[in-house]
Amino acid sequence: MMVDLKDIKPSSRALTGFNGSSTQLLVTIPLNVFVGGVSKLVKFSVIDTKTQYNAILGTLWLHMMKAVPLTYHQCVKFPTREGTIFTLKKNQRLARRMLISNFKDQQVAFLVEP
Repeated sequence: MMVDLKDIKPSSRALTGFNGSSTQLLVTIPLNVFVGGVSKLVKFSVIDTKTQYNAILGTLWLHMMKAVPLTYHQCVKFPTREGTIFTLKKNQRLARRMLISNFKDQQVAFLVEP
C-alpha cells in the first residue's frame, strides 16, 4: 500500500485505553479499508505501544459500512453493493501470527480515530 507522506499528520491528542491509561498519539493517517468488496477511507491514529489489537474499527467505520457488530458471534455483518450480506469473521490464527510478529518487530499499532 502506497502512502503519500503529505497525508500523514502529527497529532497532539491523547488516547485513553480500555484500562484507563493514556497514550500520546503520534500521527494520523487516512487509509483505504477494503472489506467484502466495499472500500472506505478511514482516518487511523498511530500510537507507539504494545497492544493486543492490530486496529480498532470504531463507530464511524461501522456507520459508514452500515455494519452490525455481533459480539456473541465475534463477527460484523454489513450489506455489499451487490445487495448481499457480507460477514467479517474473526480469524484467531491470523490474529495470533500478527500479534507475535508485531511484538517481535516492535512495530507501532494502528487505531481508528473515534
